[in-house]
Amino acid sequence: MKERNLLVVQGGGPTQVLNATLAAIVEEAKALNRFQRIFGARSGIKGLLKGGEVDLSRLPAAELKLLRVSPGAALGSSRAKPSEDDLRELIGYLRQREIRDLLFLGGNGTMRGAETVSRFCRESGHEVRVLGVPKTVDNDIAVTDRCPGYASAARYIAQSTRDLGMDVRSLPQPVSILETMGRSVGWLAAAAAAGKRDERDAPHLVYLPERAFEMEGFLAALETVVAKQGWAIVVVAEGIRDRDERYVYQVADPAQSDPLQRPLTGGVAQYLADAVAQNLKMRCRSEKPGLLGRASMLHASTQDQRDADLVGRAAVRGLLAGETEKMVSLLPLQGRSDSGYELVALDRVAEVERPIPAEWICDGAIPVKKGFFEYLGPLMGDLVPYCAPLFN
Repeated sequence: MKERNLLVVQGGGPTQVLNATLAAIVEEAKALNRFQRIFGARSGIKGLLKGGEVDLSRLPAAELKLLRVSPGAALGSSRAKPSEDDLRELIGYLRQREIRDLLFLGGNGTMRGAETVSRFCRESGHEVRVLGVPKTVDNDIAVTDRCPGYASAARYIAQSTRDLGMDVRSLPQPVSILETMGRSVGWLAAAAAAGKRDERDAPHLVYLPERAFEMEGFLAALETVVAKQGWAIVVVAEGIRDRDERYVYQVADPAQSDPLQRPLTGGVAQYLADAVAQNLKMRCRSEKPGLLGRASMLHASTQDQRDADLVGRAAVRGLLAGETEKMVSLLPLQGRSDSGYELVALDRVAEVERPIPAEWICDGAIPVKKGFFEYLGPLMGDLVPYCAPLFN
């Protein structure tokens, strides 16, 4: 028997596989035939309240097939926190549309938003079921083995680092610094070393937000590498900090802050390249894939696509089973490609950041241990193999 209407809300940065999760939600909801209509919020809650809704129930099968392999966020997204007035207006919208089931796709902040909406509805006397569906390239959501979006972005970084190394060692020229996303955690920067076969391979130095950055130590380590082999590739996360927890570099212009008033951290690679040129008198380039790292479908991981599909379908089933104020959490693979899942309370994950585990962190030029790469390998998949440079 059909019941209720479903609303899907997206928040935070897009990924290669976010739309695959959305497609899975629509397909599963249609297959189970328990929702009269499936609505999508355009550009988050604030966009929804301005009349931005999409009737996902009407998407034809051919469009859903294309949605599954499209990067970005087809519904649009937002980083804005809803005000109390927004929440009151949302209640009116939900009642008007007879919506009793909500899915929030996003990261830590979106999970907090889902919890806030659920609580506000409950206190306002409007019964709803709310579940969170994880996604982020940062891989920093707590209480889940991994986050859909991470493996594909990690594969992009690992392959790009290998490609950059093949280019730079050919001339050589002699230093290039590659900057990855990662405001607070280094999961993406650490992935850069996944394709490293020996000490000559890129990257030669990696810097993570989990470890304090020291300029003098960086310059000394880089000088040693270049003196030994004539070139070097350095990988840095955009959010690396010094011993006082200050960003090594951030954009000072307030106009560049995001809607949550966080400063723009991108640009640390160029900042360090300038420091290398001034202090070591070496030619040094900076590379910043930026948004490309989370948008390249050619680098989408097979396991990531499976995970994106799984969390979407699991969320729909969870709602229909009466679950609420929980998030779909992926369990470890354990040698299988079809890992299971569980539902965990939203208050365990909302705005809680998960850094790389301490047991995987180490001292040295590549600051992660074998355990990290054993975890990453099955998620990311194979990289393109290359021959060794013949001039060596």
